[in-house]
Amino acid sequence: MFEKQGWEARVEEAAQKLNLQWYKNEDRYSDGDIEDDIIKYIAQYEPEDYDKAVCEHLDWAVYYHLTNVRRNLLNWYPFQKEASVLEIGAGCGALTGLLCDKCKKVTAVELSKRRATAAQLRCREKDNLEVIVGNLNDIEFGEKFDYITLIGVLEYQGTYTDSDSPYKDFLVKIKSLLKDDGKLLVAIENKYGIKYWCGAGEDHTGVPFDGLNQYKLGGQKTRTFAREELTKLLKESGYTNCFFYYPMPDYKLPTVVYSDQYKPRNENLENAAPYYIPSDETLLIREKGLYRDIVKNNVFPFFANSFLVECSSSLLDQGEEEKVIFAVLNSRRQKEYRLGTLIKNSGKVVKFPLENTANNHFLLSQILDNMEEIRSRGLKTLPYRVNQQNELEMDFVKLPLLENYFRDALSKGDEEEIWDLWDGILEKIDVSSEEAEQDQCIIYELKLDQYQGNQKYGKILRKGYVDMVPKNCFVDGDELLWFDQEWTLDYIPVKFVLYRAMVEVYTAMPEMENLIPATEFIKHYKMEECLDAFIELNQLFLDMVMNPYYVGILMERNNKHVFRKNVLKLL
Repeated sequence: MFEKQGWEARVEEAAQKLNLQWYKNEDRYSDGDIEDDIIKYIAQYEPEDYDKAVCEHLDWAVYYHLTNVRRNLLNWYPFQKEASVLEIGAGCGALTGLLCDKCKKVTAVELSKRRATAAQLRCREKDNLEVIVGNLNDIEFGEKFDYITLIGVLEYQGTYTDSDSPYKDFLVKIKSLLKDDGKLLVAIENKYGIKYWCGAGEDHTGVPFDGLNQYKLGGQKTRTFAREELTKLLKESGYTNCFFYYPMPDYKLPTVVYSDQYKPRNENLENAAPYYIPSDETLLIREKGLYRDIVKNNVFPFFANSFLVECSSSLLDQGEEEKVIFAVLNSRRQKEYRLGTLIKNSGKVVKFPLENTANNHFLLSQILDNMEEIRSRGLKTLPYRVNQQNELEMDFVKLPLLENYFRDALSKGDEEEIWDLWDGILEKIDVSSEEAEQDQCIIYELKLDQYQGNQKYGKILRKGYVDMVPKNCFVDGDELLWFDQEWTLDYIPVKFVLYRAMVEVYTAMPEMENLIPATEFIKHYKMEECLDAFIELNQLFLDMVMNPYYVGILMERNNKHVFRKNVLKLL
């Protein structure tokens, strides 16, 4: 932590670096005086400590502007390293630093001097950034750009672009700033996003159902668009090629990004978990309960909460082999454990580090080693390879997940099949590693229990693969094919690995409790005497992997009824 004089000097230095040539001494867009606090926190804390700042100064605006989850919108996108970027609407710099890391030169434009100061301050170690304060419509640039980003900006042009056709004219202006082969990235809410049907207030007006009523309720100029409306607007503005992505739960705090080429499937809809709680007065239905029907009826693009659109006026080959069609980002972990997974049009699946640290790359190597080890024990695995970027790569397979079998059995109420599935998993866990002595059990080492010479924990594995859970396993006929075995714990009971799998299934499918209560599962596999120790051990594991400040933020917000009540599902 810096002394007051120190952080104030940092703020002043950042402000002096701003390009004010086009600034008209008015800040028309703001979250209020909380932005002064945000600037102070940015000056006082280093970027790796922003989560700590959020936890210590809990406020929605602080969380929104400083959380690293914001980076998930673009941290997977394949920017060209030698490219130039124009960021329109930099805000407090949530994505600015990421763009600086990925590209050679970044020009950031921001209406508000206060927010521009925050962005400049946040990127104080970057030497490839210029921050311009002003309205894009007033600024003259002496160059064209490889990429232009328009994140949460287009919807405001009814206010900030003086025209009879403000949205189109603004997009035409932007097109004039793109190189012939340049790309525009637009992120915006969907006017018909499912959260609005459920009763959430419109993101810009705060009025429930405002967009659904064509903005006749809120009385503001802000507008969002349906998918086809947005497509038409972009094409009329000269962007002949538009590739749609669907960040979920929305573009603001995404954890997963789908596309028309890879839409959500019923097995992975836990990524749709919303972070808002609509007013009890307007809440009609829980958003997550609708997604399976939306997917099943093939209307997901219409109801997705947000869009991220890659736009171009040149030939944009949507069949390009390296085009990313799906991304899932584990940014809520400790920094050294953050990984992402991509699926490309080529059929390649790529695991890559979200942070460029030695430990992130070590974790990839660990996955490779773990897969080889369990394969040597006779288990079937998907083959991984290391690509030229030192990422892990495997071929995409069109096989059902073991998790799907649980869902199907649950939907049929077939208890016998569910028990057979659990027995099959237990059989594989049992042979995944060599056996160790009872007194070597990690539970005794951690003093979670005192060794009494009994056999209540059952067989102890020399190495326990705690990611042997149904969502990390494909089913190929009678064979189970394991993948993504990241984590191991030494001297672990077989029962604990099975317990972890149970927690995963019951979290993803809470209705399982109605068919086979968790207490019945615990009794069936003789875990009653083990349960307390297993709960503690699992929590210790989560404490090791998860960002502690993120978990603290969730818990505190749960107490304030801001976030969802079930923290476990977000973990």
